Amino acid sequence: MVKNLLAVALCLWTANTFAQLTETQGWIFLTHKQQLTNKFDFLADVQTRSSNKFTYLNTLLLRGAISYNLNKKNAIALGYAHKADWEQQPSAPTTRQSENRIYEQYLYSFDIKRTEVSLRARVEQRWVNDKEVAFSQRARAFISVQIPLTADTAFTHGWYTGLQNELFLNIQHKASVNRHFFDQNRSFVSLGYRFSKKLDAEAGYMYWYQQEMENAFRRNVIQLMITTSF
Repeated sequence: MVKNLLAVALCLWTANTFAQLTETQGWIFLTHKQQLTNKFDFLADVQTRSSNKFTYLNTLLLRGAISYNLNKKNAIALGYAHKADWEQQPSAPTTRQSENRIYEQYLYSFDIKRTEVSLRARVEQRWVNDKEVAFSQRARAFISVQIPLTADTAFTHGWYTGLQNELFLNIQHKASVNRHFFDQNRSFVSLGYRFSKKLDAEAGYMYWYQQEMENAFRRNVIQLMITTSF
C-alpha cells in the first residue's frame, strides 16, 4: 500500500515537473506618448525579448495607438500591434510566428499624494499566423503604481519604485490559442529614476506565468524600461 502511494506521488510530481517549464529572459521596453492636441495623443511601444538564458533575440513587438483624453484622468484609445517570434534550433531551420492585433483600451490615471496610479483595461482582436491564421479575442487588466523614494515634492525628478500586475484572459475562440480561459499573468517590481516629467528609466524583475496548450511556463524576466512623454 505504501509503495503504491509513493508510486502515485512520484508520478504526480513528475507530471507536474514536466507540465511546468521554467525559463529566464531579458526584455527591453521603450514606450512613448506624443501630445498631438489638448485632446489627442499618439502612443508608441517597442519591445524586444530574448530567448531562454539570453541566448538570442527572439521576439519583436511594435505597437501604436491614437488616444483621446476624456479629461485629465480618463482616456480611451484605438491601436494596432505587430508581434514576431522566431526560434533557432541547431538541427532545424529557424521557425517563425507572427501576430497582428487591433485593440481598444481605457486608461484611468490618478494620484494618491505623490504616488501615481494607472488602471488600464484593454481588449485585443488577434490574428495569429502559425502555419495558418487563427482569430481570437483577449482581455487584459493592468495596474501600475509608481511610489517616490527620494524625489522632490512635485515628483518631477528622483528615485522611485514601480509595481505592476497584468492579467490576460481569452474571451473568444480560446481553442485558437491555448484552449484556456486564463492566458497569462505578469507581475513586475522595479527601481527607477525620473529625470524629468518627460523621461523615466527603470530596471526590474518580472514573474511571468503563461498557460500553453499542454505546458505552463514560469519565466523570470529582467526588464529595462524607458518611458518618454512629449
